[in-house]
Amino acid sequence: MSEEENSPVLETCDLDFSYPDIDGRPIPGVPPVVQNMSIRIPRGARCLLLGSNGAGKTTLLKVLGGKHMVPKESITVLGVPPFHNTDLTASGRLSYLGGNWERDIAFAGYSIPMQGDISALQMIESLPGVDPTRRAKIMQVLDVDPDWRMHRVSDGQRRRVQICLGLLKPPEVLLLDEITVDLDVLARADLLDFLKEESEQRGTGIIYATHIFDGLERWPTHIMFLSGGRLKVWSKAEDIPELANDQLLQLAEK
Repeated sequence: MSEEENSPVLETCDLDFSYPDIDGRPIPGVPPVVQNMSIRIPRGARCLLLGSNGAGKTTLLKVLGGKHMVPKESITVLGVPPFHNTDLTASGRLSYLGGNWERDIAFAGYSIPMQGDISALQMIESLPGVDPTRRAKIMQVLDVDPDWRMHRVSDGQRRRVQICLGLLKPPEVLLLDEITVDLDVLARADLLDFLKEESEQRGTGIIYATHIFDGLERWPTHIMFLSGGRLKVWSKAEDIPELANDQLLQLAEK
């Protein structure tokens, strides 16, 4: 195995993060939202991120995605600190998809309206530098109708287009925060199958936070469990007995 294949795609070292007060400093007496976290995400890993509401999952994913500033030495994604290297997201090598879609999403340096009176195909094709074969495959996986008018679609249809946009340029690191909440069972299953294929064939490292556990027992390669901003479990999936017994919900509720 080459040195590149052995190296982690994402690594944190004693990571702490606190939301700043108006003076830009941490609020006195308030513990960090993310505390003393050290992880190494291997190439091709599918990490399931678990934890109750308020555990720090969304904040962690945003920090890993370069959306909040932390010391350079505390996070590296593909060998560089994500907040200080915007080319990671501009190139699509690092992709963060959150649970709350916005009216305008910025991807690869372009502002793409999510609700204008344009077709889904026009919106998707507005992103340049995309392999047409990959674009067609992702639209098929997500069952995106090219004729959908974006100002008339449902939340679930809009979500499919948003996910499609986030996957058009093959990411090397993919951070997913509750992105399947608006998808039906079949669309969610097809998406998870596609993501598994991406990790196995392209070596994409994936961290996926969700509260929907149906059918996930055999999907992850690793499990992360957060509580109070601290990493309580970080393990290979094969070492988690609840997964072997199809009891992922019991693990999440611990």
